[in-house]
Amino acid sequence: MQTFLGERLFLAYLGHQTAHIAFTDALEFCRTRHLFGRTLGKFQISKHKLARMKTQIEVARTFNYRLTERLRAGEMPIAEVAMAKNFSADVAQQVTYDAVQLLGGMGYMRETRAERLSRDARLLPIGGGTSEVMNEIIAKFGLQL
Repeated sequence: MQTFLGERLFLAYLGHQTAHIAFTDALEFCRTRHLFGRTLGKFQISKHKLARMKTQIEVARTFNYRLTERLRAGEMPIAEVAMAKNFSADVAQQVTYDAVQLLGGMGYMRETRAERLSRDARLLPIGGGTSEVMNEIIAKFGLQL
């Protein structure tokens, strides 16, 4: 179980880091891409999308860091690690999708990291146990039904 916890927490970290890289690229694009006489980042829809992306990343990162400390303290947060893996995988998929959307046509070009990250993010709900398996673990160890 300890090995599974480490692997799943690693995948959770991979999720929030994938999202962070995609967010950083989208943020830079929004700061420099000009449309209709202003940068893309000045449009309300872009600002709100970026704000939501940053919030999701910070929540995932904070949860993952907290679980790392619990593991280091000798705890076995089985359900919580499964939650972190699922949540971080969802965040990676949503944030990379939003990054591709913000980049527009460039987001689909193979030259952009966002395109690659959005494809890679699809693997996160599978590795270390599928999202459905994680939900079973959460139900078994976290719900006391």
